[in-house]
Amino acid sequence: MPPATMPGSVRAAQILIWVMAGLVMLVVVIWGAGVGAEEAGRLFATNLMGWVLFVLAFRYGTGGNGVRVASIVLASVQIVMSLGGIAQGNGGGGIPLFGAIALVVLLNQGAAAQWFKRPRAGGPPYGQ
Repeated sequence: MPPATMPGSVRAAQILIWVMAGLVMLVVVIWGAGVGAEEAGRLFATNLMGWVLFVLAFRYGTGGNGVRVASIVLASVQIVMSLGGIAQGNGGGGIPLFGAIALVVLLNQGAAAQWFKRPRAGGPPYGQ
């Protein structure tokens, strides 16, 4: 039987994405004020997948399994991009790196998969 309410792991993933986006934006603004706009732009680009995840997080309550899979793929790409940003010396790369790792772990739990695969009104029966 699919869960009736959003599981804690999915809600935690959703909140984590929103908090990460806020923290990264704060670091970008501070970094830009101290170092310059070009460096802030590089830092912003390091979290490019995080901005797409930010938008996807709003679909966690109603979206299907494609939202979960897309989030896992984007978080995986974010991990690689963050490692590249850290290697190039961008100071804020650690926030999206650790957040993306946690996101992959949270969305790969069984309860999360059941939530995103649950039947929807007017949709095909569960499991099809």
